[in-house]
Amino acid sequence: MLSTKITRKGQITIPVEIRNELDLREGDVLIVEHHDGKIVMTNQQEIVRRTAGALAKYARFPPPTPEEMRQAFEEGVAAEVVASMDTEEGE
Repeated sequence: MLSTKITRKGQITIPVEIRNELDLREGDVLIVEHHDGKIVMTNQQEIVRRTAGALAKYARFPPPTPEEMRQAFEEGVAAEVVASMDTEEGE
């Protein structure tokens, strides 16, 4: 068990032993949560690693082209306009 202090600006230093063990480097992003009175920090890369593949079945290969993305956007906007017109007519 190691200790650290909170600075006036709310910053803490993660002890070098823990940084080395978890391979934390300058610039790494940590997700900070609190659970049952405890502060839990998780390396963002660890979250990505643990969830990798969870959405793979939704991936498109090859990814959509800019033209396909624009067409999908335009179709979505058109659908929203039509839906809003239907709502206005029903009032």
